[in-house]
Amino acid sequence: MIVIHKPSIWSLFWILSFGLIHPVISQTTSNSIRITGSVMNDQEEIIQGAAILIKKSTTGTASDRSGNFLLQVPSLPTVLVISYIGYDSQEVEVKDADAPVIVRLTQTKDPVLTKSEPSYQLLDQVDEAPQPISGREEWHKYIARNIMYPANDRKAGVQGVVVVAFNVGTDGKIKDVELLRGIGGECDQEVIRVISSAPDWIPAKQNGQPVQARMRVPILFRVDSDKPEDLSKRMKEKAIAEEYGKHFVVVGYSSSSSFK
Repeated sequence: MIVIHKPSIWSLFWILSFGLIHPVISQTTSNSIRITGSVMNDQEEIIQGAAILIKKSTTGTASDRSGNFLLQVPSLPTVLVISYIGYDSQEVEVKDADAPVIVRLTQTKDPVLTKSEPSYQLLDQVDEAPQPISGREEWHKYIARNIMYPANDRKAGVQGVVVVAFNVGTDGKIKDVELLRGIGGECDQEVIRVISSAPDWIPAKQNGQPVQARMRVPILFRVDSDKPEDLSKRMKEKAIAEEYGKHFVVVGYSSSSSFK
C-alpha cells in the first residue's frame, strides 16, 4: 500500500494519536501560559489530529475533532511547530496568549512515498513489462500530485476502491482507460481523468519487439471520519484494496465546516 506522507510527520502523528505525548507540559507550573488555537487547510476545512509541538521539545498536543487545541507553555514568546500527514509543517511564533492562534496548513507539493514498489499491475503475459518513462517513483508522484478527492464525494461520505485498466501502446501512450470497479460519485471520473493524462511509458516487449500491454491500477478513496457507518465501510474497502497488493490511498475529510 502506498500512502503519501513525510516520514518524520508520520511517526509524530501516530505518537500523538495514541496519547503518548501529554496534551500539556509535563511539569506545569503556576506560571505557565495557556495558548489556544485551531488548525485548518487552505480550503478552511478543519484538520483533526494535527501535531502541535513547542519547538525543540517533545511537549505538545493534537488538534481535536473541531480542529482546536489547547497548550500550556512556560513563557512567551514561543515557537510552535504544527504538522500533519500530507501537509507542509509550519512554524508559528506566539507572542500574545490573548488571541487564538489560527494555523492554515498547505498540502505537500512534493510528497515522499513510503514504498517504491509499483502500485500498478500487469494483466498480460509479456517478456518485458512496460515501465513509466520517467521511472515508477516519478509516476507515483504524478498520481499523488494530481489526483484529488472530489469535494462533493467527501461531504457525502463516498469512499471505496476505484480500479481502472488501461493499455500502454507500442508507442508508449496510455489509451483505452476503462473503469473496472467504481464507487459512484465523482471519484470514478477523477481517476480516469488523471490516468488518461499520465506521462508516457516505455512499451512492453515480446520477442524483442514493442507490444501493447494491459495494466491495472487500484486507488482507495478513504473518508477520515469517526461515524460508525463510515468506519465500517472504510475497513471493508481497505480489505478489498489489499487484495490488489500495492495501491494508492487518497484521504479526505467528512467535515467541511470551518473554524468560526
